[in-house]
Amino acid sequence: MTPDKNNQPGHYYVREPAVRSQPRELRARLAGHDLVLTTDRGVFSHGKLDRGTKLLAETVEIPAGARVLDLGCGYGVLGIVAALEEPTCCVTMTDVNSRACSLAKRNAQANGAGCIEVINGDAREVLAGRDFDLILINPPIRSGRENVLRLFRWCASTLAPGGELWCVIQTNKGARRYARDLEQWFGFIETVRISGGYRIFRAREPRQDEQPG
Repeated sequence: MTPDKNNQPGHYYVREPAVRSQPRELRARLAGHDLVLTTDRGVFSHGKLDRGTKLLAETVEIPAGARVLDLGCGYGVLGIVAALEEPTCCVTMTDVNSRACSLAKRNAQANGAGCIEVINGDAREVLAGRDFDLILINPPIRSGRENVLRLFRWCASTLAPGGELWCVIQTNKGARRYARDLEQWFGFIETVRISGGYRIFRAREPRQDEQPG
């Protein structure tokens, strides 16, 4: 993700949050797993579990042995659930926010998640040359439409053959329009679920003529 240059206190898509750290613990049950998660100020969905993230975690299908990327992982919910749901997969979690990455590591260990690595930085840089079978993203809509579209394009260039992108977007935040945008980079788009004001999309068959954004 592209960091916000102004690093305003309400923004979580920055390398170093401007707000003072104030860790907080929350408990959640997701996909049959009881999780204890540490959150913090300056990180997405501080103090409560985001409904879109919860919906995606409970909907996505994790193939056995998959290389999974939790893109913009926050404090690690999607990646942790993926690792618990399918112990044979290997999960990479990445975020530009260093505080989020520290929390993701802590939460992965606290919840006994298996094969997980956490990498801090812009995914387009720190994951250059790698590919994945499954990419999960709750895109940072507040970072701007241009940035979200860059992320989608990068995802298309980063999927392994047969791989899939799963994403969740709030309906009133432009979900339908973003689904149409995905058609620029993917040959197959499916609306998997609509619930609670959110839509979950699955995209596959990335167009071969697209290059990393």
